[in-house]
Amino acid sequence: MEEDTSIVFSFSASTHTSLTAIREGEAGLNSHRQSMLNRVPEIGSFASFKRESLELRDLAYLTAKTGHEFAILRGKDGDILFHGDARHCHFTDTLADMMASRKLEIMGHSHPGEDDPIPSQDDRDALKVIGQARSAVV
Repeated sequence: MEEDTSIVFSFSASTHTSLTAIREGEAGLNSHRQSMLNRVPEIGSFASFKRESLELRDLAYLTAKTGHEFAILRGKDGDILFHGDARHCHFTDTLADMMASRKLEIMGHSHPGEDDPIPSQDDRDALKVIGQARSAVV
C-alpha cells in the first residue's frame, strides 16, 4: 500500500475570505506578496529569494490573484519562487537538473481552485523522479 504523502494546510475563515476576495478581484495582494509576484510576472519565470523568506501561505495568495500554480524550491543558500500555469509547474533545464541532483528541494506548490488540495498522480510521480519523499500542496 502506498504511503499517503499529502500535507494539508487548513486556513482560517478570515484567510479563506481574504483569498476569495482576491480571487474575485475585490481585494489585492499586500505589498510583500505583490513584490514577489512582480519578480515572477510570467508563466515559467522564477526568482531567487533569501532562504526561508517565502512561506507556503504566500503561494495561496499568489494563486488566488493569478489562477496559476506557484512553487517554492529550497536550496542550501536560498529559496526560489517559480510561476507555473493554471495546471502545472513545469520545471525544465537548470531547475530540473538541480532538483534531480538534489541541490533543490520542492517545499510545496499550489493548486488553483481546490479548497482541499491533494497531490495529483503527476505530483507523486515527480517526487519519485527527484527522489523526494514529500512536499506540501496548498
